[in-house]
Amino acid sequence: MRVTILDPTAPPPAVVDDPGPDAGTLRGRRVGLRFDTAWRSYEWVLDEWQPRLEAAGATVDRWCAGNRVGEGAATTFTELEAFAERVDVAVVGLGN
Repeated sequence: MRVTILDPTAPPPAVVDDPGPDAGTLRGRRVGLRFDTAWRSYEWVLDEWQPRLEAAGATVDRWCAGNRVGEGAATTFTELEAFAERVDVAVVGLGN
């Protein structure tokens, strides 16, 4: 008797090693930290990063994103545009 086992998992995606553009020196720059209420533990990460960014001379601007669909979506997009305009560099997630 022969049994065939099928593996339903997909192959891993290709890894992109490019970290993106260098933000340069942070002294005198406004660093935006975008978060939302879906991943509450990310706020602990930001609590660790904020003092380090400030020690490097940056001003930190935290912004909590709201709904992106339905009620409140228009407000969120208006706030996002304002956030993007007032920061020099932004951390918008961990990319995981």
